[in-house]
Amino acid sequence: MPEEDQSSSRKAFILELLSGLGKIEGRTKLQKIVFLGQMELGLPEFFKFDKYHYGPYSWELTETIEDLIATGYIKEEKEHCGDFVTYVYKLSDFAQSEVEIPSEYIPGDKIETLKKLSELPRSAIIEYVYRKYLPERLTA
Repeated sequence: MPEEDQSSSRKAFILELLSGLGKIEGRTKLQKIVFLGQMELGLPEFFKFDKYHYGPYSWELTETIEDLIATGYIKEEKEHCGDFVTYVYKLSDFAQSEVEIPSEYIPGDKIETLKKLSELPRSAIIEYVYRKYLPERLTA
């Protein structure tokens, strides 16, 4: 697939994901939800993951999110929790009202599974991913 088509598909996938989930709280959780969607739910493998500090990490996913923020499709809000900052990702008002969000990559039953996953504590998701997928399934 040409890089431009791949980039468009990645963006459409993320918009569809956020449309279905409403929001995702935390950069790490966002990475793990997409990773588990690809590994366990058979979602399109638009993002390559490598071993990193908190388990599987995709630079392509980070770049896609940053581009969607820069172009006004996604809002990244900071929530302060004591000494920590959590980044919350959701569709912008513009994306919700002006953009036709695709529904071609994530079937309804799988979006429900991802929604349940997104409601779990970050630590539970990280523990699950570490136990099941590291280190043998990822390469450095």
